[in-house]
Amino acid sequence: MKGTVPPMYKAPIKNKLTNKSLPITINQADFKNIKLVTVWDIPEYIDVPEAPLSKNISRRKIRQYKGFLINLTGSKSVDDYLLKQLSARNRKKLRSKKKRLEADHNIEYCFFYGKMERAAYDKLFSQFAALLEKRFDEKRVHNNNLHNWHYYQELVYPLLLKKRASLFVIYDKEQPINIALHFHLEDTVFSYVQTYDIAYSDYNMGDISMLKRLELFFRLGIKTIDLSMGTTDYKIKWCNYPYHLYFHLFYKKNNLISWSKMITTAYKLRLKQYLRDKDILGKRFRLDKLRYRLKGASSA
Repeated sequence: MKGTVPPMYKAPIKNKLTNKSLPITINQADFKNIKLVTVWDIPEYIDVPEAPLSKNISRRKIRQYKGFLINLTGSKSVDDYLLKQLSARNRKKLRSKKKRLEADHNIEYCFFYGKMERAAYDKLFSQFAALLEKRFDEKRVHNNNLHNWHYYQELVYPLLLKKRASLFVIYDKEQPINIALHFHLEDTVFSYVQTYDIAYSDYNMGDISMLKRLELFFRLGIKTIDLSMGTTDYKIKWCNYPYHLYFHLFYKKNNLISWSKMITTAYKLRLKQYLRDKDILGKRFRLDKLRYRLKGASSA
């Protein structure tokens, strides 16, 4: 989370659901000689006003992925949210699984936010990677984060100390069995990646983790929790606010090269989204599963 946007935008940048300004700075990099500027993954619930643009600069807005968010602004408590979002059967099942987990094991819930020793952090991040790898091997799906794990490990620690990132961990004795990484911007939390020990699958660890995190986030005054792009049963179950992400393409109207690049990029993006809307890309064909199979073939 760099917390910056290009100079095509201006402050204040706000969460429209909470009307809260976000601490995002304007990147003053010089884009004058660049033919096309692509700004990725702008959630539609974030108001990003455009700065005054020169007359020969135009913008094309392209709808992309569907995202999912937990909007807590209309809920007074965790129980209030659960009552609105989950069926009576799911609420009963969640409480039962949590009770059984705590009866069967020596469970501790930990939240690292603002303070953590570096050695403990590095150890936990290594355990995080190991759990993530085992979980995605079980799913037979490629995970891009693992290839950049050292980058994330170096990125997150200073943000954690500044309370711009956090780690939620469920321990069985001293062994982490569920880990979740978040980024924080004022009263908005972005849930970036989470995983669990597959040996504990019978307990529905994802649901227990979400319940405990909701308790924490209510205490912190968090109003929106963004679970990001991608449609899954888990997100449909927990999220009450689906939205779309958009790409913004800035180009020079009177420059043939710039206009051509914009048209080509826009066509590719729209084609991909059409295939997603038709359940071809992401369901019938999944690139992450193909990459996993290719990785297995190359290591054989």
